[in-house]
Amino acid sequence: MILVDIGNSGLRAVDANQLEWNKRVDRSSLYKLSWSSIGKEILKHHPERSTLENHRWINPQQRDGFDWLVEQLHQRQPHRIPPKWRIASVNRTALETLQLAIQRADPSATIDVVDYRHSGIQVHVQFPERVGIDRILAARAAVTWKKLHGYRNSPIIVVQAGTALTVDLVDHQDVFQGGAILPGAGLALQYLAAGTDQLPWLPTESVHSLPALPGKNTEQAIAAGVHASLVGGAKYLIERYRESLPEIPALISGGDGKLVQEHITPPVAYVENLVLMGLTLCQLP
Repeated sequence: MILVDIGNSGLRAVDANQLEWNKRVDRSSLYKLSWSSIGKEILKHHPERSTLENHRWINPQQRDGFDWLVEQLHQRQPHRIPPKWRIASVNRTALETLQLAIQRADPSATIDVVDYRHSGIQVHVQFPERVGIDRILAARAAVTWKKLHGYRNSPIIVVQAGTALTVDLVDHQDVFQGGAILPGAGLALQYLAAGTDQLPWLPTESVHSLPALPGKNTEQAIAAGVHASLVGGAKYLIERYRESLPEIPALISGGDGKLVQEHITPPVAYVENLVLMGLTLCQLP
């Protein structure tokens, strides 16, 4: 089965057989597509693009990148068995384009697009259908993680540091209770470039674990500010949860999760690909 996590600035796809708790996914088997998360071209010099064979920068409204992705993943599937796809998406355009690419490549392929009703976790918010499925699946995976690590009856804070930074709460009865959303590092960098005349578009990699402060040039100042926003926002929200729930563990994931983890008081842990792990736990007909 092929698992796909479609976000607002890209997607990740992998064969489910490659996912195991407490084990890093072989980078050669994890395929990525990336695009601008603000939905428009930034008319400035863009950061260096990845040169990895399994990672491409694309326009999510065009089919080429999705056709390439489907071809690569279908080649990894057993012959004579129709491919099965399980998809979580918060980006409708990219989802539609991927579905069409799958159907073009193999009309016999099975495509399951999951929503909160398939997640296997109760969702206690006003409009559960509006909650990003990535947040819910990360929470579902966090429930399994805490049972494996001795926190069975404990609430848990679930942090996703991707395009958006989300800091959510799962209570002691394993119910998703909602949380907070703020811009992630990549989104902040893109908006600073798109919304100003002279600020450059910096790559996400420029925001490392402890940028120089005070910044002695524009690039250093941007890196310091975006890092403070990312880490400071997550730290503040986690501390607010812990005011009423002392010693509650925080589980962190996402591309910038390591940056956050370094500044959070224990108990805290980092798990790669938490949304993809949640996809493996979905309950489908």
